[in-house]
Amino acid sequence: MRIYALDLISSVTLFFCTALLAGRVWRFPFDDEVSTLTYVERSHSIMELLSFADSGFHPPLLFLFLYPLHRMGLSEAGMRICSLGLTALSLLLFQLLALGLIAQRSSGHVRLSTRLIAVLLFGLSPLAIGQGDAIRWYPVFALLFALFITLYLAAGNEATRLASAVPLGLAASTNFVAVIVIAPFLLYRYLLERRFRASFDVAYWLIFAFFAGLGLPKLLSIVKDQLAYVVSFEFGSSPLRAVATHVLGFFGGDALGVSQAWVIIPVALITAFAIFSEIDRKHPADPVHLFLLMFGAMALMVLAGFAKPRSFLYLAPVLAAILTFFLDRQSRDRGGGRTTLMAALILAAAVAAIANVDHSTRPFKRNAVVPYRQILDFIRTNEKGSVLIVSTDPVVVWELRHQAAQRQHCVSYFIQNGACFAIDRRYDSIFVISGQSHLSRNAGFIRRFEAKVTEVTAGRRKMAEMHAGLDQDAALKSRLTNIPLDEFILSVQLYE
Repeated sequence: MRIYALDLISSVTLFFCTALLAGRVWRFPFDDEVSTLTYVERSHSIMELLSFADSGFHPPLLFLFLYPLHRMGLSEAGMRICSLGLTALSLLLFQLLALGLIAQRSSGHVRLSTRLIAVLLFGLSPLAIGQGDAIRWYPVFALLFALFITLYLAAGNEATRLASAVPLGLAASTNFVAVIVIAPFLLYRYLLERRFRASFDVAYWLIFAFFAGLGLPKLLSIVKDQLAYVVSFEFGSSPLRAVATHVLGFFGGDALGVSQAWVIIPVALITAFAIFSEIDRKHPADPVHLFLLMFGAMALMVLAGFAKPRSFLYLAPVLAAILTFFLDRQSRDRGGGRTTLMAALILAAAVAAIANVDHSTRPFKRNAVVPYRQILDFIRTNEKGSVLIVSTDPVVVWELRHQAAQRQHCVSYFIQNGACFAIDRRYDSIFVISGQSHLSRNAGFIRRFEAKVTEVTAGRRKMAEMHAGLDQDAALKSRLTNIPLDEFILSVQLYE
């Protein structure tokens, strides 16, 4: 396979520069990152890490990846650079694979226009830029998935193809979403390729099982004790809402708001058309069919009520590859004008999404655009003496607990830190940071929280209040979800 060095360098440079300019890496964490970082930071050994991680839903490979990075002294930004690097590698592998497959079907020649389109599609992948630096399982899984697909499809011999079982098994030890990777692969290998050799397949699945074994204890634990809760938690949306959320989040990079959905309509329609156009009934073993099957498995999961687009980061390079295949075929069959128009529509949506990743008044995910620096500055400016800070936002709690100058402050996420509310504690300043959270629907818990806030602020006067973060889609989201949302994402109240 030819190595398109200039193309790959151009793509990775474009990807990194755009991600950094979009505010990735040097930023505040989001809520799920805080939970991951908490496990890693609290652990003093691998065994202790695994005992903490066992309380979650995920297999432990992510934590085993992050733990040595933390022990080496890497900051949060350093870990994000590592994640961004993993995402970049997954994009490069798929770009190389896509160009190689195009060369195979066009007598070894890839048009310069197709190579340029590939650079732009892979370098400006909105979901990869929006979530590719996450200190979560998505980048790790994306790279393992890319290695699996590349080793299997580009293998020059059976040994290389057999080696693809290793990253597939490790992916299963990273997240159980690997199920919807394995199922399409089974269909492709045994139904479309019609490739079954007992000696190879037995060895392949034994290797897979060995490397997937790291996640087996967690899987058994979930099946035994948590299955009903996990299913209701992960698949709690209606099919219609899940599809709408997924389409907007996947094509909009987890950044575009509901009222901006019109921006991604052209790329969503072009993608649907591309998927059907790339089906080759005369050649069922065409490797592109494996890409299409991966999208089909994702669609089934979304229809089942799964509504977390960022979990499909691993398919961002697949989307770029499918669109590259499609636009290359269109340019050969229909000419350059139509291809240029479709490429422009796709890239316009990508640029719009990337522009909204870090700063937006119509966010896809409300707590992704909270101006935490503004909140921290407000507290630092107005605090006096001993301070109590109560927050419904976990990121604020995380940041305050890691500021050396505020170690004497008592900080509580909701009312979890019982020591902060002891009868003998006295405070000169009390800050209450509140907003919509995943616990807002728990009416009983919210009543207890509000009662405790009322108790600790009794006899005090509200001295100041500020609003942080604006969601101009709040009213529209409230109508669509029946969840009352304030246009201000968080509010901070100071009592003395």
